[in-house]
Amino acid sequence: MNFQQSFDEIDEWQHELRRTHAGSAIIRVIENRIEHESDPVRLRILNFLLADEHIAQGNEAAAEAIRRQDPCWEIDSWYDAWPQSNPESDIVPVIEERIRRETHPMKLSTLRFCLAQEHRLRGNYELSEAVYLKMFEEDPDDPMPLIILAEHKLFGEDHPDEAVRIIDRAIEAALRSGTYRRHALGVKARIALRLVNYRVLESVLRQIMELNFTRGNVDVGCERDFLDRLPPGSIDPVVAREYDEYCRAKGKLPPVI
Repeated sequence: MNFQQSFDEIDEWQHELRRTHAGSAIIRVIENRIEHESDPVRLRILNFLLADEHIAQGNEAAAEAIRRQDPCWEIDSWYDAWPQSNPESDIVPVIEERIRRETHPMKLSTLRFCLAQEHRLRGNYELSEAVYLKMFEEDPDDPMPLIILAEHKLFGEDHPDEAVRIIDRAIEAALRSGTYRRHALGVKARIALRLVNYRVLESVLRQIMELNFTRGNVDVGCERDFLDRLPPGSIDPVVAREYDEYCRAKGKLPPVI
């Protein structure tokens, strides 16, 4: 069961729970399920929904406490704070050592994102790419490492031909897992714009509009920058109009000139 399927199943369970329980009783049932859950992905989803329930009941402090226990939040907070506490030290070997010792899969993934970022900041593009590819190799249903790598190839290294090959693999993973589909397709649209391949860009717009979403389909919001940068008449005007309407319906308006 992938992330999207797990989220949808647990989300539906929570909705059913709200039909039969109220107030603190809902909190207790969710907490009980958390105590008996061992899968780290499902455990994270349950904690997310528990925080959601606390917010619904007006307890923002309890929700914030749960967020602070999130394994990815813990690593991100450490990564953000480390340079301030150690301004003269190189964080790369420190991250590498934490990776060697870490056993929690989500913490390990977050640490690898940090490592890839640090390599890129130093201009070590090959090392950064190797980290992203290894992450995808170990979890081929997670499109995010390849999405980020494709963006780096396009914007950081100006290699759109390499970027398109990478993003096609990311799109396959995104469609398979149900996560970051719109994100991956948006990156492909920007690559197609750079390559002046308007036929591909038009096809991507159609794909984005055909996507259906549940809460389990984690993704970015609606994007339209690639539409607004198209030369007039470069794609089917019907598709252009429909995508503009699609964006406007989701509150995404064209930029004010």
